[in-house]
Amino acid sequence: MYTEPKIVISEDMEKRAYITYYFNGVRYREYNGNKLNLKIAPNYCTTYKDRLKSIKRLAFEFTSALKKGWKPDGVEVDTPILETSTLKEDLTAILQIKLRSDLSATYKRDLNGIITQLFAFLPVEVLNKPSSDLESRKIEGFLNKFNSSGTHYMNKRRALGVFFKELLRMKKVRNNLLDEIPKMKQKANLHKIYSNEQLKAILEFLKANYPNLHLACLLAYGCFLRPHQEARLLCVRHISQDLTTIRLSGNENKSKRIRVINVPSYVQLALRERITEDLNPNANILSGNLEPYNAFYLNTQWARAKIRLQSLNLIQENQTIYSFRHTAAVNVFRKTKSLHILQKMLHHSNMIVTLNYLRGLGEENIDELKSFLPEL
Repeated sequence: MYTEPKIVISEDMEKRAYITYYFNGVRYREYNGNKLNLKIAPNYCTTYKDRLKSIKRLAFEFTSALKKGWKPDGVEVDTPILETSTLKEDLTAILQIKLRSDLSATYKRDLNGIITQLFAFLPVEVLNKPSSDLESRKIEGFLNKFNSSGTHYMNKRRALGVFFKELLRMKKVRNNLLDEIPKMKQKANLHKIYSNEQLKAILEFLKANYPNLHLACLLAYGCFLRPHQEARLLCVRHISQDLTTIRLSGNENKSKRIRVINVPSYVQLALRERITEDLNPNANILSGNLEPYNAFYLNTQWARAKIRLQSLNLIQENQTIYSFRHTAAVNVFRKTKSLHILQKMLHHSNMIVTLNYLRGLGEENIDELKSFLPEL
């Protein structure tokens, strides 16, 4: 059983277009024609007219394939949650749906991890009962294992919340048990910003001793790329031939929207040293090969560099690899006094996120607020 694919598209070109349909009770979203081995990529179109034409073709091709008996995963998929099922079966089914979805590898890892830990914690007799029999005190006891810090606790709570929202939506439970469990206050991670003097000295040191780390930090500062994902996974094909822009598709950055980034001249110089005429368009900028470095590569590089930087008194406590992006954000805000501009450059989903971002850095802009004090 399947439903006819529907088109979801917006005139806002930063929002990704896709088609959605249900197959045997499982919802699917398709952003391109990769599953059908077709070169259809609506989100690479630069105009709304072209994107609409492309997404219509995508919908047509998937409709035709489904009518001919094509299955999304190549195998028959059962209804994910049966009417009579156990808690373990329900949570396992939800996890499998999430793992097949267009989510980041890190997010999928977190979801898989929390369910593995929950299954190890709950008694077998609880897991083998219906989901509706689960008591909130059991979940509260599980979450209390992670109360060493507010951030750790809330990260686990959010991951678990994904499953309880689905259970509620599927009417497997009468209410969301997490609503009965108190939250913990999170302490914001502090990525202390660099001074201008520090910035230049640190980048010079990294360029001489850790060239890959230097380029990643330069991309984080000059282009606002997140170091461990967007900078680490950057390829030649993402960069325009004149090196003036970087273009990331929706599934290649955290915002899940097409992202076009202006490249400042000092980053262009660093990229020019890396990109040669014979370099494969799919080659990774840092590794120079088709395969990028592993997810922990920059962490390892920074850990080694940090020891030397500290011995030279070039960095202070709480200054990290993310401090480059945060320093850039503060410098832009101080220069423009505009949350809107900073939001666009950081590619935050809304201005509230940007405001909280600045508050986390201690940038309340008190001087600007002084001018709005009431007069008598």
